[in-house]
This record gives sequence, C-alpha cells and structure tokens, in this order.
Amino acid sequence: MTPEDKILERLNAIEDRLADLQASKENSSMLMEQLTPIGNHAFRLMVEELEILNGRVTLDDILDLARKGLLTVPRLTWLLDQIENATDLWHVLHPAVGQTFPHIVEKMGEWEQKGVFKKAAALKDAGGNLLDGMTPEDIAKTGEGLAFVTSLMQRLAEPELQSKITAMLDLMSAIDTSNVKPAGMLSMLGALRSPEGRQALGLVVEVLKAAGKFSAEGNSSK
Repeated sequence: MTPEDKILERLNAIEDRLADLQASKENSSMLMEQLTPIGNHAFRLMVEELEILNGRVTLDDILDLARKGLLTVPRLTWLLDQIENATDLWHVLHPAVGQTFPHIVEKMGEWEQKGVFKKAAALKDAGGNLLDGMTPEDIAKTGEGLAFVTSLMQRLAEPELQSKITAMLDLMSAIDTSNVKPAGMLSMLGALRSPEGRQALGLVVEVLKAAGKFSAEGNSSK
C-alpha cells in the first residue's frame, strides 16, 4: 500500500468519525428540542405548586415531618417483625386449615339446606320482637325468673333428688285407677292390716312430718 493510499484511508476514517459525531449531535439536538418543552412545563408546575405551598408549609414543618418519620422507624420495624411472625404462623397453620376449610364449607352448605341459618334468623327476630314488647323492668323480672329456674334445674341434677322423682313417677304409674272404689274407715283399717298398707301409712306420716317442718321453717323466716 502506497503512502497516498494510507493517507486516503485515514481521511476516510476521519470522515466516518465526523459523520458519527454529526449524527450524535443531531440526535442530541432533537432530544433537547423534545425535552425542553417538557422540562419547562414541569418547572412551571413546580413553581405553581411552590406558590400554593408558600405560607402553608415552612421549613419547620418539613423538619418536624422528618423528625416524626425517624421516630416512627422503631414502630415500623416492630410492625414488620409482627408481619413476619404472622407469616410464619400462617405457614404453620395453613396445612391444617387448608384441609379443614373445605369440610367447613361443606358443613355450612348442609346447614343451609337444612334451614339452620333461617331458623337462627327467625330466633333472632323472635328475640327482638320479645324485647321490643318488654320494658326494662320486665326484662329484669324475667332475668330473676330465669335465675330461679336455673337454680331449680341445677337441683334436678342431684342424683338423690332424681331418684326420689323417679320413685314418685313409678308410684303414680303403678296406681291402677280402674280398681279404685269408695272406702270408709273400716276399709282403711282393713288396708292397714297388710304390709303394703302399713308401709303407705308410714310414707304418709313422713310426708306430714316434712310438711310440718317446712311450714314451721316458713313461719320462722317471716
């Protein structure tokens, strides 16, 4: 290659670089032409917003906001820790909950078909209607009555009282009213000659004793 060819090659390379620089300059100019209106518009908006904030927001307000933001960092850290703990708890409970949730939905569907929710709504409405027709004094008296009934129900749970009630029911069911006939003193004396009659008389005596004791306690309490 002759020196002239080398010079021409270098000149061509320089021309190519100059062409690239010219293209880059043109691209930069086009970009600036496009960005300049946007920048001017953004600057005007910023100036307008600052004019609105003028007199309303001061440097002290900004510093106070920054100070409060820094003071809330421990709380934010605690909140993030709690969220992490809740996430860990969910990962632990999810296998069990994920399996039982479809069964819960299925059970609630069965309740819906059986009308359980409608009955509960009707019961709620009935309770509301009952309360609407009662005064506070009536509600207080009803509460006292329910407390008394509850105490009686608790007494019915005692085995001794249950056995006595069962015995009384058995006694009443054993009486054959079809065999009942008019009786006088002689019939009563004749009945007392039997062991059953004497046993019945003993029961009557115990009832009379208990009635007298109860009556005496009632009079003394007055």
